Amino acid sequence: MNTRAAVALGLDRRPVAGLFGMLVAVALGLNVIFLTHSFLGIPEWTGFRFAMERSVPEVVGYVFAAWASGLALYLAVVHRQAVLAGWSAVFAVLLADDYFMLHERMAKVVSANVTIPYPYGQPVGEIAWLAFIGGVLLTAIAVTYRYAAPEWRAASRVLTALLALLVLCGVGIDAVHGFTTNRGVWHVLLSSLEDGGEVLLLAVVVTFLYGLAFCGHRSTPETLTRRRTAVRV
Repeated sequence: MNTRAAVALGLDRRPVAGLFGMLVAVALGLNVIFLTHSFLGIPEWTGFRFAMERSVPEVVGYVFAAWASGLALYLAVVHRQAVLAGWSAVFAVLLADDYFMLHERMAKVVSANVTIPYPYGQPVGEIAWLAFIGGVLLTAIAVTYRYAAPEWRAASRVLTALLALLVLCGVGIDAVHGFTTNRGVWHVLLSSLEDGGEVLLLAVVVTFLYGLAFCGHRSTPETLTRRRTAVRV
């Protein structure tokens, strides 16, 4: 793989590409199982549902977020880069938020204290909470970014793009999902895009950080603007 995106993610290195294939296969497989369960009743077990607490896809998302946080922290310690510690905190907060359902709980607090007409209270409350937490974390990353080495600035730009896509799934699609009923085709499709998209993007984040940590990949400013033709091992 030598497209610009593949090179930026380190997929021109075989170990990274192999891990990418395995993790993405898990994410897509969970999505397919969810769709067949929803539309065909196969499998019958409800544990493969998205948008259900402690389901298999939810736990896989926890694992991916924990791996992302751990890999970023490892990189921060080994390379002494504060910006990577900030990224570790971002994925740790994502994990804590999902596990403890913080944005759902804080949305209820916001909607209870601010007059917001139904059904806008919950989505607006979630967006307000996530905007506050995200603002704090991204401010810390922006400050430490100024003092990072060029290759870690480039890595941060890749992580920022992936985080933006995560926010699109977790906040943007979730907000639209909040205005639909909890049944029907649209509910299933939006659940697939929202929760399935989050798991898929976390798989990409883990792959990228793994390449940085153990395969010698570096997203320098050059790798973000040029193509490479050689496949590295």
